[in-house]
Amino acid sequence: MAKRARIFVSLLVSLLILTGAAMRADLYVKSLAREANRRYVIWQFRGMYAARGDHFIVFSKPAQKDSAPLVLAAAEKFYPVIARDFGLDALGPSPVVLYGDMADLNRTFGWHGGYSTMGVYWAGTIHVLAPRDGADADDTRQQFESNGPMAHEITHLAVDVLTRGNCPRWFNEGIAQYEEYRLTGFRFADPLAFDLSTAYSLAELKDFDALADQSRAYNQVLSMVFFAAEEFGWPSLRGVLADLGRGRDFDRALEANLGVNLSEWVGLWSDWLAQEQESF
Repeated sequence: MAKRARIFVSLLVSLLILTGAAMRADLYVKSLAREANRRYVIWQFRGMYAARGDHFIVFSKPAQKDSAPLVLAAAEKFYPVIARDFGLDALGPSPVVLYGDMADLNRTFGWHGGYSTMGVYWAGTIHVLAPRDGADADDTRQQFESNGPMAHEITHLAVDVLTRGNCPRWFNEGIAQYEEYRLTGFRFADPLAFDLSTAYSLAELKDFDALADQSRAYNQVLSMVFFAAEEFGWPSLRGVLADLGRGRDFDRALEANLGVNLSEWVGLWSDWLAQEQESF
């Protein structure tokens, strides 16, 4: 088994080198790490119940077994649209791991008990809370598709693949929220109603996960991406992501596709948002 693993890694490295000669070295490593983790998770959970589709494998413990087909159906429903929106070829199979409760999910990532989320994407794998069964099976399915984390987390997967991990965390979250809103209509807050007086600075956004008010941070980056999509068009944003995947830094990718740098984008967003709010 060890010999086969070494051969596989050698072949994978060679493939990455041959197919991405212009890619920065760190992007090779990130792509390799994502693919290695994807394969490792599939191997790690090989003894668990698995619901298999064209693009995803949903792994679950016996207690969540009945939820696995529902989660798989949602993932397979969203994937073709997200792949089209991001210009991706077929991926997979990508593993999805189900958890019965937040404590179980938190333990996997070593988080404290107060951390709360319905889903996490990390290195080629999606981790989600199993949907709670309702009185009506169709209602449970519809609620999970509309309010569950699959569209959001699959978008993170798409961004990771397209940018080869070269994407600012805050921009990644803004893109994931925007795509989720496009597909499901779900959003935590109105992107047009963000209070500009509470906006985090660009320097603060760079340490996105450490920001004290996560709700405000998420609302802000959704508003910023919403503005960029409305004013510059979705193809321009996808172009930014594609350029990041070619190794460009964020500011150069913005200028190449939006015609503005990051500071100018934030200024335009602030002006646009103020005008929109005046017209309410």
